[in-house]
Amino acid sequence: MTETAQPKRGGRAFHSILEPYFDFIRQQRQRRKTWQEIAGLLLTEKGIRVTLYAPYHFYRRKLKRASHWENSSVDLQPTSPSAATNRPQSRPAPLPPTPKFNRPDRSNLNTEEFP
Repeated sequence: MTETAQPKRGGRAFHSILEPYFDFIRQQRQRRKTWQEIAGLLLTEKGIRVTLYAPYHFYRRKLKRASHWENSSVDLQPTSPSAATNRPQSRPAPLPPTPKFNRPDRSNLNTEEFP
């Protein structure tokens, strides 16, 4: 009988080529650069050719995993306070009053008019 090949497990974990440039990507996003502009800057300034979607997917994945124990050293707090945190909390608007509704009296309805 032939033996089935067992899939290899373990090995080195995958590391993105963008890993060392996470801070650079974050700075560009804080400067309101588009993902296409960031991909262009990575090519011109860092010499890394990536697609337009690579920085986006890398950045989103990194932010999602930031709460994981391996990435606890990543500081993802915004550098400037947002306008929403400076606003005092307001109470929700009250509901409008319910209109008075009187159920029609069926005994007074004239049903002979309808065919």
